[in-house]
Amino acid sequence: MATQIELERAGADSRAPLSRLFADWLYAFMREYCFRDDTDRIDAALWPDGAPAPGTRVLDIGCGPGTYTRRLAERHAGLSAIGVDRSQRQLTRARHHARRSGVDNCRFLLGDALRLPIADSTVDAAVASRLLMVLDDPERALAEIFRVLRPGGRCFIAEPRPGLRTTLPTMAMRLVEGAPGSMFDLPGAFDDDATWAALIGTQAWSSAITSGDGRYRYAECERPRR
Repeated sequence: MATQIELERAGADSRAPLSRLFADWLYAFMREYCFRDDTDRIDAALWPDGAPAPGTRVLDIGCGPGTYTRRLAERHAGLSAIGVDRSQRQLTRARHHARRSGVDNCRFLLGDALRLPIADSTVDAAVASRLLMVLDDPERALAEIFRVLRPGGRCFIAEPRPGLRTTLPTMAMRLVEGAPGSMFDLPGAFDDDATWAALIGTQAWSSAITSGDGRYRYAECERPRR
């Protein structure tokens, strides 16, 4: 049964202006077909010793149309994959794609990255891709990731570098997520590697490896085992 917040969000989505509905569709399309596919990187970062054990829980935060949630669930039949997103329309797409693909080991929840609807220390791994740049408080989002990971749990974070390649998807994401500021704002919080490393370092990880290339910055982190 739908919760009250889900019903309210669905109603708000159905009354959204055409610009936001178009942005919602555009973001879903680009997330599914145009963005870099980091599934292999995610797999290697979260489970460096091999495939996840049956029953492993992975959380995809800001999942959009559920691309990574679904791809990870498809790769690992014993995985329990959970996608969280603020947009009910994106979650509707995610559930549709999962059903169409015959994937039954993933589910999708309405929720805010700054207040995840997940209990403390209950997920084994987490993914956040193209999320932090549209949030007003990325440090709090990282704290939420740290909170929900079990001791020894790992997370993979990916953010595009500022530039022309990020302009259109960023505009769409700002509209879809209702992010503060102008829809024309480009990502600016991670303009250099030092700022990126400092942000990742705000949490007490036992291990935090930052890296990148010409288009993306990455972080692979592990929560202390004790």
